Amino acid sequence: MLVAAGCGTETRGMTAPSTTADISAPTAALWDPCTQVSDQQLQQIGVVSSTKKSGVAGVEEPGWKVCSWHDKPSQWDYSLGVWSTNHSADEIKNKPQNIDVIEINVSGRHGFRFRKSSDTDAEDCDLVFSAIQGALQVTVFNASPKSIPPCDRAMNAAEVLVSAFPR
Repeated sequence: MLVAAGCGTETRGMTAPSTTADISAPTAALWDPCTQVSDQQLQQIGVVSSTKKSGVAGVEEPGWKVCSWHDKPSQWDYSLGVWSTNHSADEIKNKPQNIDVIEINVSGRHGFRFRKSSDTDAEDCDLVFSAIQGALQVTVFNASPKSIPPCDRAMNAAEVLVSAFPR
């Protein structure tokens, strides 16, 4: 299960991006985490490359390229999502349902962390970094309450990933 940026309606722990304008043409030019995140990086993070899923609940969304992986093929404890969008980091930061915003710095890359107001069980964590195209996001969703805190996992994943992110 992937938890998203909080840009639309929520379905079983997933948030679908909302699209109010026709932004499908620029979508093709977005950095694609499904092709740009390497198996070696995934192994470092602790997720299984064969669990890769593209899109939000398998559906491609205009203005977004999304890829997610789990720590195990079945009975997984957590998922990692990497989001690429032509929406700005400020758009994500300023969504009313994105709360507890904290500035972060990961391997010299400035960004911010937030949680969704709907996440009453502290199961997910989102990190956002600005990019020339808009924004990039790292999301961790814990399916198991005994897992490492999601923001700890997200920060560790970001340390592996930010060097591959476009500026």
